[in-house]
Amino acid sequence: MKAQLLLIFTLLVVNSGVAHSQTPVPNPQITATPTVAPTTTVTPKSSSQSNNTKASRKDLLKALEEVDKGFTTLVFLLIKILVAILSLFVIRRFFLLITNRSSQLIIDNFSNATGADEIEGVLTGLSQLARERLAREMKSVYQRSKEHITSVGPQIHLSSDKFPLPQATANQQLTNFISSVKELTPDQIDPLVQLLAVLFPPYGTKVTGTLQSQGEEHKRIGITFEIQDIDNRIAAQIYTIWEVSDSEAGKDSKRLLKDRFRQLLRTASRWLALELSKREMIRGIPKFYLGSKRQRYLGQIHNFFGVLNQSSAQTHGQFFYQLAIEELQQAIEFYPDWYQPYDNLAETYSLLGRTQGDRRIGNLQSAIAHYDEALKRVTEPNVQLRIKVAKAITQLLTGKEDLILAAKQEIQNLETAKNWDATTVLNYRLLYYLACWYALAYRLDNADETQKRAYLYLTYSLARDKSRDFWEWVGKDPDLESIRGRLPELKSALLKKLNEKPELPTLTGKDFVESIEEVLGTVSWGSRVMGRWGVWGGEEMG
Repeated sequence: MKAQLLLIFTLLVVNSGVAHSQTPVPNPQITATPTVAPTTTVTPKSSSQSNNTKASRKDLLKALEEVDKGFTTLVFLLIKILVAILSLFVIRRFFLLITNRSSQLIIDNFSNATGADEIEGVLTGLSQLARERLAREMKSVYQRSKEHITSVGPQIHLSSDKFPLPQATANQQLTNFISSVKELTPDQIDPLVQLLAVLFPPYGTKVTGTLQSQGEEHKRIGITFEIQDIDNRIAAQIYTIWEVSDSEAGKDSKRLLKDRFRQLLRTASRWLALELSKREMIRGIPKFYLGSKRQRYLGQIHNFFGVLNQSSAQTHGQFFYQLAIEELQQAIEFYPDWYQPYDNLAETYSLLGRTQGDRRIGNLQSAIAHYDEALKRVTEPNVQLRIKVAKAITQLLTGKEDLILAAKQEIQNLETAKNWDATTVLNYRLLYYLACWYALAYRLDNADETQKRAYLYLTYSLARDKSRDFWEWVGKDPDLESIRGRLPELKSALLKKLNEKPELPTLTGKDFVESIEEVLGTVSWGSRVMGRWGVWGGEEMG
C-alpha cells in the first residue's frame, strides 16, 4: 500500500513536469489574423539545466524514501506497542485464572441400576436435588470446621477459604485459555505453552452416583457413590448408602420408588458432605508435614470427623455411629498418645448403648474401657474430672449394682474434695455432665435432693455456656428426660438474667450464687421443691 502511494505521487510529479514543457498545438478551426511575428531562435537546453532537473528528481525520491522509512518505523512501533499491551492482558488473564483457581467438585448425574423404568424420567431431577442438598450440607460442615479451627480444636488447615460448590461439569476456563494461546503463538514456543498446562492442571473431586435396589419389588434401595480425585492425590473410594435394615425397609416398600430415593438423599448427602470435606482437609495438609507430625495431624482430622459423624447420628440416622467409630479408631492409630479419640470413642459407644438392645451392655462396657484409656493420657484436671463423670454416667446406664455403686462413689469423691467448689467451675461441659448424672440418678432413687442437684448443675452449665452450644440440646437429651418438665421456664428465666447481667458467665463466688438463686427462685418447682431451694443452695455454695 505504501509503495502504491509512493508510485502514484511520483507519476503525478513527473506528469506535471511534462505538461509544463509541451509546445502549444494550434487549432485549425480558429482563423488566425496575419501578424508579423518577431523572429525567434530556438536553441537547445544547456547540459547544466538538464543535470539540475535530474538532481531535483533524485532529491525528491530520496525525500520520499526517508518519509517511507519513517512511516514504516512508526507503523512497526505502533504494532509493537499493541502487541505488548495485548501480551500484558494475556499475562494478567493467565495470572487471574491461576490465582483464582480453586478445587472443583463435579457431581455427575445419577445412573439407574435398579431396572425400574419409572426412575429414568426423574434421574436429572434427582441429580440436581442431590447437588442442592449436598451444597447445604457442605456449607454446614464447612462452617463447623472453621469454628473448630478457630476455637476449640487443634490447628487444622483448610485447602481453601471457601468450600467448592457442586457442579455438573468441570470448569475448563484455564484449559481453554491455554489452548487458545497455543494456537496463536509460534510453533517454537508450543512446548512452553504445553508445559503450563502440565504445571497448572485442574484439581478437585469427581463423584459418580448409581441408584441401586435389592429384593423383589425393590424392597431395599441404596445409592452408591464413587469418589475420585481429578489429580489423583487421594485414593478413590466407593461406598453405598442403604435405605434401612431389611425389616424396616418393608414398611416403606409400598411408597413410590422415586419418593424413597428422595428420602434417602437426606442421609446420603450428609455422608457425602462429611467425606468430601474430610478429603479437602486432608488435601490441605502442608507439604512440609512429614513423619510423626503428619501422623498426628491425620489423627486430629479423623478425630474431628469422628465427632461430626457422631453428632450426625442423632439427626440423620444411627448408621453414622458406626462411621464415627471407624473414624475414631483411625484417629487412635495415627495418634495413639492423644486422649481425645479415646474419649470421643467412649462417648460414641455410650450413646450407641442407649439405643441398641441386644448389644447395649457390650457397647456400654466398651465405653467404660475407652474412658479408662482416655484417663491414662489426659493431663488437664478439669478434663480429667469431666471424663470421670462421663464414665460414671455410663456405669449408671448399665444397671449393674456394682457399677452403680462405683459411679456414686466417684461423684461423692469429686464433690467432697477439698479444692471442689461448683461456683468457681467455668467448664460448662463438666457441669453439664454432672447435671446428666444426677438426672439419671434421679430415675433410680426418685429423691428430691437428687433432682435439685440436677437442676442446679444444669443452671450452672447453661449460665457458663457463652456460645450456648447446649441450650438447644437440653430439650432433646435423653439423659435429662426426668427433669425436662421445668426446662422451658428455667431457660427463659436464665436468659432474662443473662440479658440483664452479660458478665454472669464469668462471675464466681457470691455474685454468681445470688444471680443463680434469683433465676431458680422465679421457676415454679411445685410442692416437692418449693420452700427448700434457697436453704440447699446456701449450704452447697457455702
